[in-house]
Amino acid sequence: MSNYELHGLEQSKIIQLGILQTLFEEDSKRNSQDGNIGMKIPILLSQLGLINVECRVSDKVNFLDQHMADSDKQKLFHALKEEGLGQKPNARHEVVTQLVERGLNSEEANRQYEAESVFAREFNENSWLTYAPNIKITSGIMMR
Repeated sequence: MSNYELHGLEQSKIIQLGILQTLFEEDSKRNSQDGNIGMKIPILLSQLGLINVECRVSDKVNFLDQHMADSDKQKLFHALKEEGLGQKPNARHEVVTQLVERGLNSEEANRQYEAESVFAREFNENSWLTYAPNIKITSGIMMR
């Protein structure tokens, strides 16, 4: 259900997706950065006058497979790290403070910090990982 977008309604009103959803919604209110923009693009394009708007999801899935060639494994691992997967979070106090400022309560912020820390500690070049970025591809026709 994380792939629902009902225009004019905050996603949390129709499905509870947890603290990341809270962060996305609060960031959007605070500074117009929208972590759910991919789901809104088809609506926005239609509202701008495009017709035959279509949206699909990339079927690309990254699989860090321990049986792949070492050079390919290293290349994929480093690409995933550059995307931000498994990055060690900053100091706990700094991260928790920022998360609280973004709309989480202290308990949620500490749980999120722990989750990010565990992922950073456990994810390495010898991990097995399947990661689907779920990128939305949207198109439409512009009428003149």
